[in-house]
Amino acid sequence: CWTTSWGVSTRMVGAIIMAHGDDQGLVLPPRLAPTQVVVVPIYRKDDERSAVMEAIEKIEAMLGSDVRLKVDDRDEYSPGWKFNEWELKGVPLRIEIGPRDIAKDQVVVARRDVPGRDGKSFVPLAGLADAVSEMLNDIQNSLLARATEFRDANISEPSDYDSFREVVTQGFARAWWCGDVACEDKVKDDTRATTRCIPSDQPGGSGACIVCGKPAEEITIFARAY
Repeated sequence: CWTTSWGVSTRMVGAIIMAHGDDQGLVLPPRLAPTQVVVVPIYRKDDERSAVMEAIEKIEAMLGSDVRLKVDDRDEYSPGWKFNEWELKGVPLRIEIGPRDIAKDQVVVARRDVPGRDGKSFVPLAGLADAVSEMLNDIQNSLLARATEFRDANISEPSDYDSFREVVTQGFARAWWCGDVACEDKVKDDTRATTRCIPSDQPGGSGACIVCGKPAEEITIFARAY
């Protein structure tokens, strides 16, 4: 057993914010989100409030303990204000329900990962539990796919050191490295980039170090640290 202190926890938080966040705030993967679903009641009169809150109790019972749910029943804030706050906090799903929705036995569900009207849909109350479960899974998979696609699109595989120096300032560079500290120091001096990781899925065989040309047995990811 080894004791280490790499600052992993704070770095992971920063990575999540940078990988998934947008101009509106956080976008949290459902499996990590403290609150997965927020329910915002919409009403104007006291009698409407009673009916809406009664419907929300049924929604809570439908979703059960499998979903981390919060009901934002604060009267001092408007629904629009609440929408903005929960978008800022990155809650994956928002359920909106008002008198008109109750009359139609439906709710409005808004996905945090799909901005604007495109992320909204009407969901019948009878199928809400299944729809929420399906949407949370879809958001989780969608965020992973989006982040993976962005990462892969920003990985270059330069064939020589001149092209390496150019591309490593713009993203990740994937190249053979002999493991010599002197080569890493040269990369750092020339580009301000360093080794980021040595992937576990190595291609096998050997190649020529991108810096010195000597035999190398491992592909390494280089990039700048910020």
